[in-house]
Amino acid sequence: MASSNLLSRLVIGLARLCGMISALLIILVLAVVSYAVIQRYVLQTPLLWGDEFIGYVLVSIIMFGTAEALRKNDHISIDLLTSRAKPHHQRFVRIWGDTAVFLFAAMLGWSTWTTIVFAYGFGEYSMGYIEIPTWIPQVPMLLGTVLLALVALTRIFGNLATRSSE
Repeated sequence: MASSNLLSRLVIGLARLCGMISALLIILVLAVVSYAVIQRYVLQTPLLWGDEFIGYVLVSIIMFGTAEALRKNDHISIDLLTSRAKPHHQRFVRIWGDTAVFLFAAMLGWSTWTTIVFAYGFGEYSMGYIEIPTWIPQVPMLLGTVLLALVALTRIFGNLATRSSE
């Protein structure tokens, strides 16, 4: 039981850290957009790489923030079932919802992994002003899905443990 508690604290800590990274990336995007506006409208020299860079960072913002949003219950949810479920069924609905999140994260993670492996093996580079291997901006997506799956598992095991201790 102590090892699962340690694992749970580790997952929670990673989710918080990634949430903070996501918040810092939002500030970075604000700075790049501000810089691009100044370049374009004040200095009359448009920032060519800005949109592409912001697109890559946006994926990182979303994927690093999803696990923390799930952990804090700050995500968009449809509480049609949970609000109408009887108290002894609400635990089942929570487990079912977290299982759906886990399965979604597993499928997205697998898809992302195969895409990264292909892009790396093929030596694919991005088209645009930032010419980098395409697998590099996809890594945050993989990390985010793995962390999302771990948070969902932590919540599932937490709900199962509360039932056994009741």
